[in-house]
Amino acid sequence: MEEKISMLQVAVAALQDKKGESIVQLHVGERSVIADDFLIVSGSSRSQMDALMDGVEEAMGKAGYRMRDREGSSDGGWILLDYNDLIVHIFLREMREFYDLEHTWRDVSRTAY
Repeated sequence: MEEKISMLQVAVAALQDKKGESIVQLHVGERSVIADDFLIVSGSSRSQMDALMDGVEEAMGKAGYRMRDREGSSDGGWILLDYNDLIVHIFLREMREFYDLEHTWRDVSRTAY
């Protein structure tokens, strides 16, 4: 549990450092085997999305966390960074509204940063 908290802290700090908007953690572990937590963040542009992605990857790597997979791209308006128990979703604002993960997972606990 302590490692997961540290992983969350590293990822949140990286997103905040790159001025990510509306950072929300959804604790999905009780409802899904996909991951324990989702971190969702909005970027105001494709270049900011790339900066958010690079910031998370760099910070997590320095902290010793290995990424399992990366999907999507800023060109598509959505990037997923899979760190096993933690999945980071980086969206353009309009794509975040379209996919509306917060509504899909409305019955799980959440933390806003």
